[in-house]
Amino acid sequence: MIQRFFPVLAACLILLSSPGGFSAEDSVSGLPAISVNGQPAEVTAQDLSGLGTRPLRLLVERNNRARHEGFLRVHALGVREGDEVAAALAAEEPGVRITVYRLLCARDGHRYLSMPASVYFEEPRTETYRQKIEPAKEEFLVFVYEHTESPETKGIQIRYFEERARKLELSSYKTNLFFSSLKLKLKDYGDEQNSQFFERDGQLLIDRMIDPRKIVILRLWRQKG
Repeated sequence: MIQRFFPVLAACLILLSSPGGFSAEDSVSGLPAISVNGQPAEVTAQDLSGLGTRPLRLLVERNNRARHEGFLRVHALGVREGDEVAAALAAEEPGVRITVYRLLCARDGHRYLSMPASVYFEEPRTETYRQKIEPAKEEFLVFVYEHTESPETKGIQIRYFEERARKLELSSYKTNLFFSSLKLKLKDYGDEQNSQFFERDGQLLIDRMIDPRKIVILRLWRQKG
């Protein structure tokens, strides 16, 4: 069985559930074109300035310095139950796999992780990811762009979700004294033969990707009314 592993930052998005504003002045370049009910969406940059979001902010800053500015970005969009959100997944070069991960924060407080889409692009083109907004507290979409050379080349995180049906839940997270690291505690309730929780380090999840080119996190927060 593939080693238990969940990719990128989906799990650490629990940090964004703490109160925070959005900065409309920040650039949203690099974000997939997003629409809601067929109309262009008003996407903003997620504010990561608070103490509660410090581990994620440092993760963003560290990876942007190590790779390139804008490699890892965090944005936000207000939605309502029943809305249809569409994201244009555009491959700008051949040999790119774009994967969508989803963290759903249910009304009962549980947080479930899934991989609703993973598309390999042999040539530059665009496909559209669509999703109906379900009843929930909020949710997060993580768009991961990897250069993989062939459709058969898949990272362990993709193979983990393709292996069989999963019910992967994020139960908790922890950081160190300086709020500079992040470890996630998860469990696959879809695996009846394994009742063990497992932990993953946020930075290790990124380092194990196959030639990542860009990671975009989109918080879908629920508007009232």
